[in-house]
Amino acid sequence: MKKLAVKKLAFVFFILSSLLVGCTATNRRALLRWDASVKDYLYFPSRDIEAGSFVRQFKSQPSANVEAFLANAFQAKDLPSFVNRTGTQALIVVKGEDILVEEYGKGYDKNSTVTSFSVAKSIDSAIIGALIDGNKISSVEESITKYIPELLKRDGRFSRITIRHLLCMSSGIVYKEGFPRKDNTQTYFNPDLRNLAINNTLIEEEPGLHFLYNNYNPLLLGLVIERACGGSVSSYFSKSIWSKIGAEEKASWSLDSEKSAFEKMESGVNARAMDFVRFGCIYRDGGKIFGTKVLSKKWIDESLGESAVASSYFNDEWGRRIAKGVSAQGGYYGYFWYVMKRSGAENDFFAFGNKGQVLYVSPAANLVCARFGEKDGIPVWNYIQAFYDLASEIQRRI
Repeated sequence: MKKLAVKKLAFVFFILSSLLVGCTATNRRALLRWDASVKDYLYFPSRDIEAGSFVRQFKSQPSANVEAFLANAFQAKDLPSFVNRTGTQALIVVKGEDILVEEYGKGYDKNSTVTSFSVAKSIDSAIIGALIDGNKISSVEESITKYIPELLKRDGRFSRITIRHLLCMSSGIVYKEGFPRKDNTQTYFNPDLRNLAINNTLIEEEPGLHFLYNNYNPLLLGLVIERACGGSVSSYFSKSIWSKIGAEEKASWSLDSEKSAFEKMESGVNARAMDFVRFGCIYRDGGKIFGTKVLSKKWIDESLGESAVASSYFNDEWGRRIAKGVSAQGGYYGYFWYVMKRSGAENDFFAFGNKGQVLYVSPAANLVCARFGEKDGIPVWNYIQAFYDLASEIQRRI
């Protein structure tokens, strides 16, 4: 039996070795890593995002009412047990300048690094806003080929795709998650994401017709950002936003490889959970921190606005889920932000990423909530429902 087991292991090792030798660098990475992990910031090379000298200090004001509300919403006995049971790294609720809830899972604390996954896309959106505020980009209606003319060599239709189409996930570019293209694998593990975005993108339909969640869009946006600012995405983000929000610690942005050194625009910002909350506060507070502008209110309003689109716009399963929202008012997708409508009040909105990463903002309730985790733990829309309901209750003065 032991000899048979050894032979089986040797056979498996032989097959895996053959696959690794014969496949591309992307597939080798995918085979070795198998799946995205919250520890990938230790695997990928990265570039620092420097913080400023000023730290935005919140006051700890634990609220038993809010904790009880969330525990009930999550159908849990209490929040600490829920956090540990669901693989949650951090669960935070900030109202104004007060921390109402701050829970960390086993092995994590306020100094731990968490990763964004697709919460990074909302950061991408903020960077475009900073470039427009700084007159480095004139408008989201600019064609992406103004910045990436190489695309025209393959297909002249790329000239019809605007920055806004990328931000709205309506570029018309092909994105397949299954065999044989496996675009989700390519856009996460490929060691040269610039080359991938320029040479692997294919146009399926006219832009603006349909929403399709597509990781090529943020990669192309990264090229636009680099060429508009004349430097790296990380350095511009640090200078224009991160250094101004009162972040407690520098962050980092994972790169595709040492050689290419291109930011993983679709997924790779790594920081303390409370610093992600500080970023959310800028959007909650209309682009300002204590009266000082970080982003223009004009940009924030535009990026959270609802485009006039046909009823067939959200025609895929994920798009229909967004449009359904968590209340009778429904929802929609803005510029890399999910928006949940409110009746008679300013809309809520949130950034969302793989493994249940959520940064939730409710200006009407003066609230920012964050959940970061090693895994979803519960169906991801349950977090959105809980935070939406909490914001509603806070508006009624919990």
